[in-house]
Amino acid sequence: MSEVEIKKIDDIISYIPSVEHPLSSDIGIIKGEKRTYLFDVGSSFADLDFLYTLPENTVIILSHFHRDHTWWLTKHYPGEGEMLPDDTISLSYKPIPAETVYTGSHVGHYTPKATLVTERITIHDGVKLDIIPLRSSHARGSLALMVNDDFLFLGDATYPCLGYDKEPDYYNVQLLKDQIEQLKNLPATRCGLSHDRHFVRPMKVVLRQLEGVYNNRDPKSPYIRFSSPIQ
Repeated sequence: MSEVEIKKIDDIISYIPSVEHPLSSDIGIIKGEKRTYLFDVGSSFADLDFLYTLPENTVIILSHFHRDHTWWLTKHYPGEGEMLPDDTISLSYKPIPAETVYTGSHVGHYTPKATLVTERITIHDGVKLDIIPLRSSHARGSLALMVNDDFLFLGDATYPCLGYDKEPDYYNVQLLKDQIEQLKNLPATRCGLSHDRHFVRPMKVVLRQLEGVYNNRDPKSPYIRFSSPIQ
């Protein structure tokens, strides 16, 4: 069994850091009184081993549909991601334990039997959790998770749409404007950015960076070209 590194943020919140090979997102972990809550499930075999240790009433929130965040809850086949072309056993992996899976509007297509989130949902379980649909240039149907009105798991939501070396990454001007307004109206003071070597960031710093991108927009263009995600 592979072991993952779990980093503690406070007595309630911890996370498994992202890795690059294979590309796998951070996994947020929140301990409630009755349930464990995860933000994303990653894509590495070490992540899978960890997921198998969770209780059956675990609740999972998926930030968006990209496979490095959702792999172990989506349909996949030999030759994709972690899997080798001759890896026929992969098709018979047992399901990971999950009582409820919350997804945004663009994720349910990849993840069957999920609960679609179209407006803010609040959960009280000895901890207050707010699942928030978030406007994003990076991916449609993005969700954020706010814990106790203080810490905000953002996944990749503040990053641009990726050009994958074929064209520059870019922000949609209107989506970025909407996102900045959404984030300003939340009480969170800290946030977690997936794939960021400094996972925990002050909310005001992230907002300042996003506003800097927005302020450099070309008034004649609906897009802002950007070289890389905010790091």
